[in-house]
Amino acid sequence: MVDLALLDGTRTMVELQVADRLVGVNDSVKNFMYGEEGSALGCWFLPPKVAPQLKSVLSVGTCREPNVEFIRSLEPDLILAYASYTELADIIEEQTGLPVACIDASGCLDFKMLRLVAEIMGKQRRAEALVTYAKGKVETIVRMRSCLDEKKRAKVFFWGWPVQDAPKTIAPYDPIDLAGGLNVALQAGARPYEIYDITKEQLAVWNPDIILLQWWTRKKVGVRIETILSDPALQTVSAVKNKQIYYSRSFMKGWDPAMGLCEIYYLAKLFYPDLYRDLDVEKEGNEILKRFYGMDGLYSDFLDGSELHRWKPIPTS
Repeated sequence: MVDLALLDGTRTMVELQVADRLVGVNDSVKNFMYGEEGSALGCWFLPPKVAPQLKSVLSVGTCREPNVEFIRSLEPDLILAYASYTELADIIEEQTGLPVACIDASGCLDFKMLRLVAEIMGKQRRAEALVTYAKGKVETIVRMRSCLDEKKRAKVFFWGWPVQDAPKTIAPYDPIDLAGGLNVALQAGARPYEIYDITKEQLAVWNPDIILLQWWTRKKVGVRIETILSDPALQTVSAVKNKQIYYSRSFMKGWDPAMGLCEIYYLAKLFYPDLYRDLDVEKEGNEILKRFYGMDGLYSDFLDGSELHRWKPIPTS
């Protein structure tokens, strides 16, 4: 198998426990997930923790400009391509004579990609077990807030790609919705899965209770929680006045459903600390990632290197 699908293909292969079938990966996997480019931004990925051997897998070029001759020389059974480049996928298939499957994830719990790769690799049972588990974890979060008054739902703004003078957002940001928050951009009619520039004046009008700042881009653009708290244009915003601004892990060149599930638990407790007072986010995160990746302590390892909010451990009786 050769992965030309940004980071999605490699992530999915590791989750399905077939990473050993990868004979070639794209430059994003090689340089961003396993290399210095991601490390310089403080990024944290699961595959290097549980499948470090993939660092030695050969690079076959970028998703847009793959080395077709080299791919052919590796003699893979199939190529995973990025679904946004379907025309390129047709060209690759024609030039290599190899079948190409296009994949990507359109949301944090979009399991179509997982199921497709599982069907290709003969891992349907593993995929369905993960899907059933994930749906059960979401149902638990929803059930725990069944008494929540709709009028008291937290209004939330996701400040993705945090540029100081032009906040960007994406709607919907699935974990907000699944954690019970009201995404102010989505409520205002933004079209799903498109990226928008938002003025600070518009943000003040929306007046969110909570602002989520995409954590992994903070080094690249220099916007931090302190930057927003001190911004003169945002002093009337409830989230700023009440210091309700938090980093979120969010997506990193695609969605990992395991980290998306952890994000739902994290946001649920941020939004409704009283309702979820007994929810041990770190314990749940470790359990989720062990189910998907087979290793203990992964979420704790992530928190150790991040600036996400971290609650004190809940004592066990």
